[in-house]
Amino acid sequence: MSIQLFHKILRPLLNYEQLGSLVRSLQINRQDIAEDIPPINTKGKYARHIYTLDPLEIALLHWPPGAESAVHHHKGFWGYVYVVDGICDNVVYKEEGGVLSEHSVLRAMAGGVLNEPDDTIHKICNPSSEESLLTLHFYFPPLSNLDGLTLFDTKTKRKGILNEKAESASFLENPSHFHSLEKDAFIFKPFEKTSNKSHRIYPIIPKPNDEIITKMIASYYDEQAHEYDHFDTQHESRNRYTERINQLIADDLKHKSEVSEVLSIACGTGRRALSIKEQSGLDYNVYGMDISSEMIACAKEKGLKVRVANILEDPKIHHKFDAITYLYAFGHLSSREQRRTALRHIYAMLNEGGKLYLDVFNAQDETEWGPKAKKRFDQDELALWGYEQGDVFYKKLDGQSVAYLHYFSSAEIKALLEEAGFLIDEIKYIGYVNRAGECLKGPFEGSIFIQAVKMT
Repeated sequence: MSIQLFHKILRPLLNYEQLGSLVRSLQINRQDIAEDIPPINTKGKYARHIYTLDPLEIALLHWPPGAESAVHHHKGFWGYVYVVDGICDNVVYKEEGGVLSEHSVLRAMAGGVLNEPDDTIHKICNPSSEESLLTLHFYFPPLSNLDGLTLFDTKTKRKGILNEKAESASFLENPSHFHSLEKDAFIFKPFEKTSNKSHRIYPIIPKPNDEIITKMIASYYDEQAHEYDHFDTQHESRNRYTERINQLIADDLKHKSEVSEVLSIACGTGRRALSIKEQSGLDYNVYGMDISSEMIACAKEKGLKVRVANILEDPKIHHKFDAITYLYAFGHLSSREQRRTALRHIYAMLNEGGKLYLDVFNAQDETEWGPKAKKRFDQDELALWGYEQGDVFYKKLDGQSVAYLHYFSSAEIKALLEEAGFLIDEIKYIGYVNRAGECLKGPFEGSIFIQAVKMT
């Protein structure tokens, strides 16, 4: 890598925003810096190669699988981390009144850039158990050594201040590399103990392409398939919400003149499709499709006619349907073009006068992730990484796979349906977190449930 180039460009810049723009414009891969990659000598400990300390520090870090820095405090310096190769998780913390709490996480893939403003408390992790991670770090003012850097050990509650002998921000350093080591120095609260949530927001930069996101979602549901019904029914607010949607669809189907063929898109385990049929009292054929092979396996055990398929693919229509449900899943479509394609295919698969029943999460519901997603969109400058406002990546606290969901405004989802040719028959706002299962006033509360008709 040409440090001379950085010397020429950076001297007049040394400004946080301008440096960020420059780092985000880089296109550096493993081959470009192959000869500079420092060897890893200690298990679990990263290695550093410093390019320059003038006019700022530029360093290449090599992280073995599973390695992470200690939680450390950036005090009096700022910078950026460019991910050259691998996966990098940046976990941010807050300290107040002797309590250290886990605040947020951001995952960066190759080409992604992590912001590290002054006064940040964070750690960097390589979450891969197999692949190494390469990161380029840009800091100002330059750190000739790690003297004075404060570390936090969240497992033992130790707090340490490094001296000039330290080679990494890690408690793997020799005790002689610390000015001080203090035991029981703070109380630590991980995310799950500060939120009472089962999932957390987990942005990924750059935003993966549609194909990768589809694979991520399939993996997420494969992971959960055999416990999904139990979680769905035991989660009180979610159960009330889904049962109310099921009942609204069943009641509406009763009023149709003829219902013989119904398709459930993203049918999951098939439990809801069968519940809707039972509550309607009608005798119709139920078909299902889902991108998760494990979910389809569960649905087959219930006797449903199902297959692994994606609504974005050519539907190859053999017969048409009187009604189609797309529940709890339309938001998994990761781009506006995908949503348009799905609705065009659904329109073609319906008989004239056929109904589409669809629900989406409301971007304006203060009790849900929509407003938080907007805050992260602005805070993490996600528009620079291909995000649409309303995009959310998330992860179960006890899970491995990351999934994606898009939050909609009422105007956005209505415009998409009308563009596809649907007439919106009814729109309701159903409580999900607060007043779960109740019909609310909207449009600033509850999830959005829509009944749309294919007009003759």
